Amino acid sequence: MTTVCAVEPMVQQAGEPNWAVLNCPDTIRALCHDLRQPLAAILLMAGADSGDLRRRLDGILDQAQWLVDMVEGVIGGAADDGPGQVDVVDLASRCVMRAQHTADCEIGFVGTAHAMAVAAPVALSRAVSCLLDNAVRAAGPGGHVTVDVTGTVHEIIIRVIDDGPGLGHVPTHHSLGLPITRALVLACGGEFELKPGTVGGMVARIVLPAPRSRALAS
Repeated sequence: MTTVCAVEPMVQQAGEPNWAVLNCPDTIRALCHDLRQPLAAILLMAGADSGDLRRRLDGILDQAQWLVDMVEGVIGGAADDGPGQVDVVDLASRCVMRAQHTADCEIGFVGTAHAMAVAAPVALSRAVSCLLDNAVRAAGPGGHVTVDVTGTVHEIIIRVIDDGPGLGHVPTHHSLGLPITRALVLACGGEFELKPGTVGGMVARIVLPAPRSRALAS
């Protein structure tokens, strides 16, 4: 069974709050949901007794900056998160690196050299991070999650694949991840799809228009 949310690009006027922020099921709960992982990572790195201190401090700074970006995106009406050209490979790899700090499973990343799309970077990062959070919980200790980014002239595809037991067999936790993801992908003018994997687990798929494809459509 496949769940699809197809959307049209959102036109945002100057000074107008971001659509995704206004239309998430509950803006504050959605933000709190997304703040949990970076806060947990900061606590974990701050309390570690071993490892390279400089690396841990850099990791804490990276997570703290991500917290700032998300909060500003909500209380600031996403004024600094307007649509623009984004290197999806770089963005997704950063999401993977942030998730690895608290994951109890292996997270792999596969991407081309570059894959440019038109998207709101904070909104897209939140969407990918939500999918990673779900996938890591589904895979469980010792499991495996893979994020891959591929592209064509017309579209950029992000896939988050886990080897967990599949939809309906994993505790829903707060049941906010997928609604948040759909709203955020919509804000980027993309499509979201969730379906069973070919050999178990789940595959979450975000499809974004490539810059040239969007220019032709307009």
